[in-house]
Amino acid sequence: MISKTKLYTAISTLIFLMTFTAVQAQMSIGLKAGSTGIGGEFTKSITEKLNARVSGSFFSYSQDGVYADDDPSIAYDVQGDMTSIGLLVDYFPTKRWLKVSAGVYYHDFIVDGGAVPNESYTLDDKTFQPEKLGSLTGTVDYDSKIVPYAGIGLGNPLAPGSRVKVNFEIGAMYTNSPNVTMEGEGMIAPTANQDQDFENGLSDFQFYPVINLGVSFRIQ
Repeated sequence: MISKTKLYTAISTLIFLMTFTAVQAQMSIGLKAGSTGIGGEFTKSITEKLNARVSGSFFSYSQDGVYADDDPSIAYDVQGDMTSIGLLVDYFPTKRWLKVSAGVYYHDFIVDGGAVPNESYTLDDKTFQPEKLGSLTGTVDYDSKIVPYAGIGLGNPLAPGSRVKVNFEIGAMYTNSPNVTMEGEGMIAPTANQDQDFENGLSDFQFYPVINLGVSFRIQ
């Protein structure tokens, strides 16, 4: 597996090479938002039909609340973080707006969560307090963070005309299926033994969809 250090070195090297190529080559910078979060891109022309692109985006999410449909009610909190850094090549079959893209992403995606009973629970005339009932924690992540990508899109940031361009892209990363790890304490601890069942339930989710809309500015 490629380490973060090696990946960042590869990205830095690619940017350097893209910047150090022929003076006449065109470049653009841009901002984008979509299913991989918010981020930016740097694009450099290779030929009339081929561009090289470095893309990076980030996303963070958290939520907490109380699920009241169970007895007892459950207090929960969830945190998700995602970092996606891509080395991509865009091919324009007609030199115009339609592109076919391929490359590789460093895709670090993890979700952590926890749940605890929010009130006491009575069973067979015995009342158990929340601290006696226990708690559950869980993590969803992926073994491989270096994943292939393929997609199509509209818009060439280096096309003639206005320096400002709007770009759209749709594709998918092949991430393989995620891992699920659960741990429990107290009376509800045996529930954590179902982590393999949850993991099996996610076995079909082997692709992460990429849908991004961006604005770019041609700087040369």
